[in-house]
This record gives sequence, C-alpha cells and structure tokens, in this order.
Amino acid sequence: MKRILFNCIAGAAIALSGVHLYSIAQHRNNVSAPSDSAAHPQLKPLEVNSSWVIEGKPNFRASEFFKSSDGKTTSGIFECDASTFEWHYSHDEAIYILEGGVELEYLGKKFSLKAGDSAFFRAGTVARWKVPQHIRKTWTLYDAGRLERKFAPV
Repeated sequence: MKRILFNCIAGAAIALSGVHLYSIAQHRNNVSAPSDSAAHPQLKPLEVNSSWVIEGKPNFRASEFFKSSDGKTTSGIFECDASTFEWHYSHDEAIYILEGGVELEYLGKKFSLKAGDSAFFRAGTVARWKVPQHIRKTWTLYDAGRLERKFAPV
C-alpha cells in the first residue's frame, strides 16, 4: 500500500514538473521584449455589434499595448465619443479612467466614474454606459477560463 501511495505521489510530482516546465518554455518563447523607448499606441476603429448602441455615434477606438505570453491577459487604451451603449463582457475587465467620465448601470446599481477612478467587470455580465462627452480609459482583460468563471461570484 505504501508503495502504491509513493508511486502516485511521485507520478503527480513528475506531471506537475512537466506542466511547470512547459509553462516556462511557453513564457520564454512568447514574452514581449522589454521597452527600450517610449511607445505611442495608435488607436484604431473598434467594431462592435451595432445592437449595443442605444443612442449617439460612439466612434469606438482602441489599441492593445500588452499581451501576456499565455494570451490570458491583455491591456490597452480605449476611447469613444458621447453616446449610450451596452457593453457585453466576454472576459473579466479592469478599467482606469484617464479622461472624461461615464454614468454606468451595472448589476442593478447606478454609479459614475471620472478621471482617476477604476472599476472591475466580470465576464458574462452587461453594463450600460452613458458617456456625456468623451471618455478615454485603460483596460486590462483577463481570461480566467470557462471553469474558473463558472465558480466566480458575480
């Protein structure tokens, strides 16, 4: 019995080591080069489902400036003009407002964000954004995976 238990533990340790080594190799092969100068991301038009737009012409623009080596985390800049729209979150998203402001309806609550504020949105949820003039924000998306999202509280 002790031998079987030892073999199970040893097998699990070898398997975990293999997974860890694969993760290290993936990171080494896909990691971005470190910055050696300032970068100026160029915002490009961002197409979204037209049924999300409730009022106005948002003129969505965005640019991704970081992607993790495993592809689960990305960061970028987003901006849009005065409008009201719904945003459907397919990934967990953290934002930080750089300029402007927004009135939000999210999970049954109403609140406002302005420059210097941050917020977090869970994958699988929807928020209604009312941008009175203009907004510019940074975003970080995280794909926790289907199983992890299933057990995350909303």
